[in-house]
This record gives sequence, C-alpha cells and structure tokens, in this order.
Amino acid sequence: MSDKPLPRLASTANSGESLSAEDVATYLRDHPDFFVGRDALLGELLLPHGSTGSVSLVERQLKVLRERNQSMRRRLNEMVRTARQNHRLFERTLELTLRLMETAGTEARLRRLEDGLTSGFDLDAVAMHGIETEGFSPDLRRAIAVTSEADAQPTVGHLLRPGRIVCGLLREPELAFLFAGQEADVASAAVMPVEVPGGLLLLALGSRDPNHFTPDMGTMFVRFLGDAIARMLMQEILPVGGTPLGGTPVGGGAGSTGTA
Repeated sequence: MSDKPLPRLASTANSGESLSAEDVATYLRDHPDFFVGRDALLGELLLPHGSTGSVSLVERQLKVLRERNQSMRRRLNEMVRTARQNHRLFERTLELTLRLMETAGTEARLRRLEDGLTSGFDLDAVAMHGIETEGFSPDLRRAIAVTSEADAQPTVGHLLRPGRIVCGLLREPELAFLFAGQEADVASAAVMPVEVPGGLLLLALGSRDPNHFTPDMGTMFVRFLGDAIARMLMQEILPVGGTPLGGTPVGGGAGSTGTA
C-alpha cells in the first residue's frame, strides 16, 4: 500500500458532517488509482449481481472481461466466416468466368452462365432478359427473351440504369417480369443491367431466403460476372447494321460473303 497521504474528502472538512454516496463516487473518479496496492479491499467490496446476490469487485471485473472476450471472439468468428464465404465466391466466380471464356457462341455462353450461377452460387432462380433499344442481333434474340425498352419501362424501368445493381426485396410485378414462372421461389433478388450491343442484358438472381440479397450487401462478384459477360458478348454480338472493330458492317460491304 502506498504511504502517500490521501487528500481528504470535501465533506469531512467539517467534523460531524457525514459522507454521501455521491461524495465517495466523486472522490473515486478523481483518484482512479485509489485501489492500487489495496487488493484486499477490492476483494471485500460487494456489488449487486441480480438475483444471485452480491459479488466482489474483482469477480465483477472478471465477468466484464469474460464478456468482452466472448464478444471479441464472436466478432472474430464472424470475420473469419465472411472471409471464407468471399474466398468461396471468388473461386466459383473465377471458375465460371474461365468456362465462359472457353465457350463459343452467344447462346452457348448465356446458357453456361445461367447453369453456372444456378448450380454454383446457392441460387433458386436465374433469369436473363434482353431490353432492346437499338436492335439486337439474331444470335442474342435466339438466346434470350427480348422486350423493347418502351414495354419494359412501366414495370422495371428503375432497374434499367446501366452499372447499378439493385439488391433486396422486389415488388410482385417486378418478380413476375423477371422470374416468370419462378416468382414463387424468389423472396430476395439481385438485378444487374449489363450493356450489350443493341440494348441491355438484364441479369436477375433470386433466392428463397429473404436475407440472401440485401440492399447493404457487397456486389463485387455480381458486377465482375456482369462485366465479364458483357466484354465477351461484345466480341460476337453486334446490333443490326453494326460494325466490328476494324471490320465491315454486318451484311454489307464489297466482297462480303457472310449470311444474315
């Protein structure tokens, strides 16, 4: 115990004046090192502990430390779980992207994209729609259902902003448009419009779990897949009358031997 003299409590300046609980509390706040070297006193102090009676200050401090430790451990476990999920998503995204690169043809690529998303990403529904603005190529028309932008605007107009991914709960008309025949299997969804020649490819992912897709979730992997398929389709899909880089307009030009 320290031999340093302790300042007197203000309430003791006048003998006969008793201390209040607030006086003691104020004193201890002003002298946080009071208990240094007074371990025996710490063991004798009692604090209320709910219906189990009283515990010493040391026991209470140990309980607080245990609770903090448990909270930190829960947070660490959550971080590890999230890291593992992201690693798994990265591996599956990379694998699917490589398969798409190895696949030739618009229709075959889109079918592989749909199958890969359904089987590898814990999804209950995957749908793709073409939202036509300038005229899609025949290849894309054969691969997916196509709707004009004017017809799509009343139902899903707010989902058609390129580069904007919408995640969360959707309204019934939106679900019916996106997941026709599967809307009963979708409680939450992620929708991404991808720019392709002639319009937009609307990629919709659905889950029975209402918490699978939420507005505050990360969208890096969905965006990566959308951008990847857009780049691939750019190499083989052209709008009606479009021109490949350094090439001749489809169906025209001298010496053209291609067929429509």
